[in-house]
Amino acid sequence: MTNDPSKKNTPDSSKGPQESLEIPRKEYEAMQARLTELEGLREKLLRSAADFENAKKRLVREKEEFIKFGQESLIRSLLPVLDNFDRALAHADEAKEYQLKSLVSGIQMVYKQMLNLLCREGVRRVEAIDQKFDPHKHEAIGYVEAPGKEDKVVEEVEAGYFLHDRLIRAAKVRVGQSGSAPPTPSDEEEKEEEIT
Repeated sequence: MTNDPSKKNTPDSSKGPQESLEIPRKEYEAMQARLTELEGLREKLLRSAADFENAKKRLVREKEEFIKFGQESLIRSLLPVLDNFDRALAHADEAKEYQLKSLVSGIQMVYKQMLNLLCREGVRRVEAIDQKFDPHKHEAIGYVEAPGKEDKVVEEVEAGYFLHDRLIRAAKVRVGQSGSAPPTPSDEEEKEEEIT
């Protein structure tokens, strides 16, 4: 046997794998610090990957919502036109007396066309007449004495509309009350003037 110092610490391949390895304490501590650092970096990487996936999902959801509600300003600007059609058609009976049936017929066709267009875009009218007053969908502009129809909408002054499931304009309505109607703000101001 030779006493070569370079072969002194090498494992003997005939004995199988070595069970323990001795390394200096400083080197062991440095390896432990690196291992801890690598675990920290791995955790950061996993969190970053999860954040990235969440951000991707949020962007897809926001994009879908933008597409769904992107035409809201256009539809808001079309609503007054629809209101004018409502007003014109309300006076259609008077026009028929003056032999303007073809004009009324034309207005009705344009009105139906516009309603169909808005329906395709996801617009639907707020139900109002004979519905229980709902401040989330109806804007009360007055009260009407209507026994048996308390807190129900008895008159729709201006239609309200939804765009998909979002209210874009509340219906302006008059609400039924039994007995005398509640005081309006102008009535309260007059009472304050009388007191002073």
